[in-house]
Amino acid sequence: MQTQVTCPNCQTPYPAQVFQLLDVGQKPELKEFILSGQLNMAVCPNCGAAGQVSTPLVYHDPEHELFMTFVPPEMNMDPMQRESVIGSMVRQVVEATPQEQRKAYMLQPQTVLTYQTFMENVLATEGITKEMIERQRQQSELLGKLANADADGLALLIQENESLLDAQFFAMLQQIIDYAGQANDDAQIVKLTNLRAKLMVDTPVGREIEKRQVALHGMNREAKAQGGLSADLLLKHILRHLDDDAIIDALVLTGQGALRYEFFRQMSEEIEKMEKAGDLTQAQRLTEVRTRLVKVYDEIREQSNRMMAAAAETLKVLLEAPDMQTAVLENFARLDDAFMYFLISRINQAGEAGDNELVEKLHSVQETIAAVAESQVPPEIRLLYQMLEAPSDGERGQILDENPQLVDERFLQVLDAVQAQVEQQGQAEVTEQVLACKALIRARL
Repeated sequence: MQTQVTCPNCQTPYPAQVFQLLDVGQKPELKEFILSGQLNMAVCPNCGAAGQVSTPLVYHDPEHELFMTFVPPEMNMDPMQRESVIGSMVRQVVEATPQEQRKAYMLQPQTVLTYQTFMENVLATEGITKEMIERQRQQSELLGKLANADADGLALLIQENESLLDAQFFAMLQQIIDYAGQANDDAQIVKLTNLRAKLMVDTPVGREIEKRQVALHGMNREAKAQGGLSADLLLKHILRHLDDDAIIDALVLTGQGALRYEFFRQMSEEIEKMEKAGDLTQAQRLTEVRTRLVKVYDEIREQSNRMMAAAAETLKVLLEAPDMQTAVLENFARLDDAFMYFLISRINQAGEAGDNELVEKLHSVQETIAAVAESQVPPEIRLLYQMLEAPSDGERGQILDENPQLVDERFLQVLDAVQAQVEQQGQAEVTEQVLACKALIRARL
């Protein structure tokens, strides 16, 4: 539903999309929304400040028989108000469940007192336990100590905490380095990058990660040189690391687009060559890898089919809705890259079939999604998009002249974060455009 909120930072009132009834059996995409930390997050269109909207929640996961309610303490609801709001949503869940699917757990929803407990319960259905959350807390604490330790203290901390220095720890460290890059915090970047380099050498997990990164870099370098990753190039690098499942998995994850009939045909030919050469051990090993990768390929196809089916269902809902904009807002969490890919393919199919009426309807869906998405983008980002699309500095300057209220230090900070991101992605042309925009803004400050 839409609700009016007031930004605590600049006091601007604006509408925000809020979910209260979270029946993930009916709408599985809501669970991903929760797990990604995006549930009821609102972004101020004026200053860009983000925060979570406090609202009563009813969560139902029939697969895991989890039915719980949560009312934020700061809402100060009395028992009668609580019963009215929560009771109504609980009844909606029960009434929407077919009689034969109603179970005993639905008669008494669990009441949770904190949002932390709410999230722990949801995470538990994904196999993430309190112990795992506690381990992550310990790793975060250890990271802080390692970052500030001297050489002797660092060696001792590594020795005493080797069990915490796993792949998850390195992922956490990389995430913080990325954040520092976005914030343009050069001192933090240098300190944490040096720490990572030290841990890559001095820990078993670090050395394994380093091996995988070297292997991936080698494959990506060759793929770039030849204009893209091919089936034979992926197979070449798998054969090079045939004795290391972790590296093979990393190569396949990066190059899953090359997992096609041609790849498996070449792999079968390679197995035959090994057998004819009498290298039966390697042939058996490659056969095992092929069997495993066939399963991976089948899973990718099944996942793709499920995503396309979900996209088709969402598109059907949008096309049949009496109010397109409302329908887009209500289903915005489902309008991901897979949906947009499906929508574009349907537009092309309808065009090839000469169904102009359907093409017009599909274009209307596309335009409405674009308009809704743009309305949710902070004004600084919208201004940046306009500047990047402008063909010359003169037109960029004109755009700035038309938006003087946004030309400030905050806008420069936004561009700093964007610059760090595009530099990391290797987008040299976009980086140059961002630098040109920054120069124009600085000249006006």
